[in-house]
Amino acid sequence: MGATALILAAGEGTRMKSSLPKVAHRILGVPMVGHAVGAARAAGCDRVIVVTGHRAEVVEAIVHDVEFVRQERQLGTGHAVMCAEKALAGSSGSLLILAGDCPLLTPSTLARLIAAREDAGAACSVLTTRLADPTGYGRIVRDRDGSIASIVEHKDLAEAQYTIDEVNTSTYCFDTAALFEHLHRLQNANAQGEYYLTDMVAHLRDAGLDVVAVEAADPDETLGVNSRVQLSEAAAVLQRRINERHMLHGVTMTDPGLVWIGPEVAIGRDTVIEPLTFVFGDTVVGEECVLGPDCRLTDCRVGNGCVVDSSILTGTTIADHTTVGPWACRGEGVGAAGDAAPGVSGAARTDTIPCDDGVRGSGSTDAD
Repeated sequence: MGATALILAAGEGTRMKSSLPKVAHRILGVPMVGHAVGAARAAGCDRVIVVTGHRAEVVEAIVHDVEFVRQERQLGTGHAVMCAEKALAGSSGSLLILAGDCPLLTPSTLARLIAAREDAGAACSVLTTRLADPTGYGRIVRDRDGSIASIVEHKDLAEAQYTIDEVNTSTYCFDTAALFEHLHRLQNANAQGEYYLTDMVAHLRDAGLDVVAVEAADPDETLGVNSRVQLSEAAAVLQRRINERHMLHGVTMTDPGLVWIGPEVAIGRDTVIEPLTFVFGDTVVGEECVLGPDCRLTDCRVGNGCVVDSSILTGTTIADHTTVGPWACRGEGVGAAGDAAPGVSGAARTDTIPCDDGVRGSGSTDAD
């Protein structure tokens, strides 16, 4: 049996200055919490539970194939786990706990965190990283032998602890039974009056149980998003990561900094992607295509040898060796203005497109 994942997604995110819950903000077409769910599943978690709270109905509407637990009052990360205790009653093995506002964690790192706890027989493994400027992060406090003694939140740091550069990433793997045996020892005697999950490290150590650390090699992977600035930073990291993966598998991008591809998109070899192109959702692109410049494709199927030029397509299927555009607009919710052209399925273009149908079959030289 694989591990269970518990994703904490109940916070409001006041620094986002938004009516949306923080974890509902999208990066490359996917809500932040969706990135966390995808990483947990790819790491081997066969059960995923999401803790919701602020505007829970919004979060629950955009995440699929998971279980939900409500945290009606947001009283800290430890309290969020308490809210999931009933749902996890009788569970055993590894419980991966991660934040829904950390969209850059990779499945390989999460799998390594799970394996570290299980291989050591420890009660908990903690994902840490080192930062040149650790301001705002909880610090990892170690004993003289190098083992983790506790995690201290930034607002509760003693003067001598401000220089510690190893920080907590709010990502853990617990032995489920050990966690809930000791969870209710948490107290809220801190500056925020909250129940910190970080305090579990000290409680487990006091009980004579082992806690191990796993350091993330890339600090960018552990970036948490608390503002629109950090949202853009996370998007840039993910954009670069995804684009590099496609280029290493045979896709050409004339300017990778001006290409945005969602995490679930598949693209065939020898396809060229020109600048200002966005490819999102469940899109599959064949081999030897040219996309762009200035295109947006969402949930499309593009055959081999196709050209899509300056067009917006949603839920559209394009047959092999078809040219679409420039200025074609097709997809779900698009108002009809004529029949679909040969080789393209989906709704016809809107009547705002100031040109012809915008679709040409193989060998066409004009749009007539």
